[in-house]
Amino acid sequence: MAVLSVRDTSVQAWLDVAGPVLLAVLAITQLVADPPPVNPSLVTVCALTAVLPLVARRRAPLLVTVLVVGGVLGQVIAAEGAPATFASFVAVMVCTYTLFRQADLRSVAAGLALIAVAVAATAVLEPRTAPFQPFEIVYPLFYFGAAGGIGAFVRQRALRLSAVEGRAAALESELQREAELAAAEERARIARELHDVVAHGLSLMVVQAEAAEEMLTRNPEAAAQPLRRVQDTGRQSLAEMRRLLGVLRTADSGPPSTAPQPSLRRLPDLVREAAEVGLQVDVDVAGEPVELPPGLELAAYRIVQEALTNTRRHARASRACVRLGYGPAALRVEITDDGSATEGTPAGHGLIGMRERAALYDGTLDAGPGPGGGFRVVAVLPLGTDR
Repeated sequence: MAVLSVRDTSVQAWLDVAGPVLLAVLAITQLVADPPPVNPSLVTVCALTAVLPLVARRRAPLLVTVLVVGGVLGQVIAAEGAPATFASFVAVMVCTYTLFRQADLRSVAAGLALIAVAVAATAVLEPRTAPFQPFEIVYPLFYFGAAGGIGAFVRQRALRLSAVEGRAAALESELQREAELAAAEERARIARELHDVVAHGLSLMVVQAEAAEEMLTRNPEAAAQPLRRVQDTGRQSLAEMRRLLGVLRTADSGPPSTAPQPSLRRLPDLVREAAEVGLQVDVDVAGEPVELPPGLELAAYRIVQEALTNTRRHARASRACVRLGYGPAALRVEITDDGSATEGTPAGHGLIGMRERAALYDGTLDAGPGPGGGFRVVAVLPLGTDR
């Protein structure tokens, strides 16, 4: 946008200089082809005075109008009533347009009064063989009025466009703030859940360490297995703790929870809850299920839960399918439905939360209309991410 603005400004500045120069050339050409009967040098100076000040018309529209009108009257007086050049007529039209386009109300009124007086004076000064007709004043004023009307129209259009751009910028800023707030809330929720996962892992380590201590006196070989479990659980808890520190942005003001965190083993509960509200959900598992880190399994469960919730609320679907694909390097979670979806579906708080959970485990999440209709959410969560 900044590049376009600079380019538009340079083009405008070039036109502000080129226009008056072309009008000056046109005026000189007319005066050479049809020389004034008297004072040709003075008429030429006045003709140039009527067009060259247009270079500064955007910075001082009323002052430029005074100079242009003075140049027109100077031509008529110096030529003893001969009409001014056509370029001078065009210059007055440009001044009228600029007044309505950029000047304040007082400058517009003063400029119009000056132009009207100049038109009347020109009509009176011109030599005539017939009686004066009022139409001689109305005729040029009509053209000048049309130029002013165009300027007023362009001005109003620019004001409306500026107002629309301002509202659009404010709306975009508000949407950005809402998205950031939703992401922060979801990160805080994830942090609370990971806190419970880490606490459970540490408790399990203590129990297994105590069991290993008892076995050391009776059966040292059997104590190796609980010690290995302590090591595995410690690594997982350490990874979850790192994630917890990575997503924790604000102090946790929510009450502590003593209930166990859900896992993919509770998918039948989600299916049953969906069936109670009229949504039939099929679950398809591909690959050999493996034991997942608690935090990653929790993230997969929450993604499925949120996707089915969005389906019930927004998609007006009657059927959905949850596919779990266990691969050697990643868990693929896909949720599809047969509801309605469009390309312009906004990213609400639910989608923001799902993306936050996937990103927490270096995963990806795509959401949008499915190839066969309905809506589709696909999350890919890498396995063995210990950061």
